[in-house]
Amino acid sequence: MRTILVITFGALLACAAFAVEVGKPSPALTIQRINGPALQLSQYKGKVVALALIDTNCPHCQNLTKVLNVISKDYAAKGVQFLGCAFNDNVKSLLPDFLQKFQPTFPVGYCDRDAIMAYVQYSVLKPFYVPHMVFLDRRGVVRGDFAGESDFMTAPDVNVRTELDQLLKGGTTTTTSTSAAAHTAHKQ
Repeated sequence: MRTILVITFGALLACAAFAVEVGKPSPALTIQRINGPALQLSQYKGKVVALALIDTNCPHCQNLTKVLNVISKDYAAKGVQFLGCAFNDNVKSLLPDFLQKFQPTFPVGYCDRDAIMAYVQYSVLKPFYVPHMVFLDRRGVVRGDFAGESDFMTAPDVNVRTELDQLLKGGTTTTTSTSAAAHTAHKQ
């Protein structure tokens, strides 16, 4: 009986592992667009990428979009590409209103939930909180992965700039944050 429990626990731990592999090349991700061609993350090699994974109905995601609108204008000439990818239920019908209301200054598209879970390598056994930010360096290597429940999301205006400044300097520090601060996130 003890052996079965140990094996079961080990299997659960293996399944519960999550987070895109920081320090490794970004997995492929195709972001569909309402009015425009699909975007591939790989097309932005040569630029630093700030990818926001959002739910169009989430107030924290809506706020992050407003914050990223300002930051994206400040970093556009510095070789930073901001992208948003919504993946909530009924996203195709909800995204046009979101785009009209929040007027993102960067491309925002959508994926289905399975594609996002595969991209971030998140276990279905664990809740996924949004917004979620992933940062890629100019070579397409994941350098930051910040879960919605992380402390990173308590001050995204400062933290996004700090992460981008480090990447623009050629910094190769890898960062992942999964600490609990769930009051700042929306469970997806």
